Amino acid sequence: MSFVKNILQGMVIGVANIIPGVSGGTMALVLGIYERLIAAIHNFSWKTVLACLGLFKFNAKAREEFLQEMRRIDAWFLASIGVGAVAAIIALAKVMTYFLEKHHDVTYGFFFGLVAISILVPLTLIKKHTWVGLLIGLLAAGSVVALANTMSEGALLEKARAKYELKVKKELGLLSKSAEQKVQYAPQHLLFLFGAGTLAISAMILPGISGSFLLLLLGAYFEILKAIAYLDLVVLAVFAAGCGIGLLLFTRFLDYLLKHWHNLTMYFLVGLVAGSLWPIWPFKQMTRVGDEVVYLANKLPAAFGVHELLVLLASLLGGMLVLLFMVIEKKPGTAAGTVEA
Repeated sequence: MSFVKNILQGMVIGVANIIPGVSGGTMALVLGIYERLIAAIHNFSWKTVLACLGLFKFNAKAREEFLQEMRRIDAWFLASIGVGAVAAIIALAKVMTYFLEKHHDVTYGFFFGLVAISILVPLTLIKKHTWVGLLIGLLAAGSVVALANTMSEGALLEKARAKYELKVKKELGLLSKSAEQKVQYAPQHLLFLFGAGTLAISAMILPGISGSFLLLLLGAYFEILKAIAYLDLVVLAVFAAGCGIGLLLFTRFLDYLLKHWHNLTMYFLVGLVAGSLWPIWPFKQMTRVGDEVVYLANKLPAAFGVHELLVLLASLLGGMLVLLFMVIEKKPGTAAGTVEA
């Protein structure tokens, strides 16, 4: 039962990582598994690799060493979260693209409500409130807002035009598959994708920092989403390698902070989550480039009609979902963040 529960939690994290502005780290906090996840990933080492390779000795001692190592790194938990996240990303990449394109405001409204209430999760983990912690939280929130405003409206429009021109060329047969792959699989471009994966995964495990949004800023988001949807194994392999390196390095840093400066780190995470409400505000100015809508700066709705009511209801649903998770996690025997023996 625990395995199934962790798979569902992984699916929630996977869906969040698809959406620009929404953080998988935030979802891990909401679900009560953030610290356990960071600690488990941090436990990976060369000892883990050697224990796996030792299985090829085909003897009882090697098997026992392997099982001990799997227990040490909380492998069952990690595997279930990973299976859920990967399954959700593969299964829902096209679905989420559809909802983002056709029902942008309602989709973002749901996640806005979800993230807004999720601020309560790291707040409850702060054992002592201080002015220094509050300042760190405010700086973290400001950093997220600043990052969200890094790309100007002109740059967003330019990227949209470049994407649309590529689409038109492909539809007219002016860009062959081989020519497209020649650009995609060029060594310098693959190196860029590797670096993008390293940076994106570091952002994805920080609550409030969206790895998808960072990919959008780097100009790699649509390429990765397309590679997932159409199983471009070369692009996915290079990107995944970058993610793996970034994950192993950055989680070690986070684990150290959580062990030595827990309260200040939690204040920082609260700030990141609060700041992320800016980029996922559902109402935005928009324009068209070809047949696609480009969303720009935040705005307040000019009137309150059926559309705005749907966004509000979606936001309330997202908030209620977080509260439900919090109630479930507080029940005896259901604390997802507790490491099993």
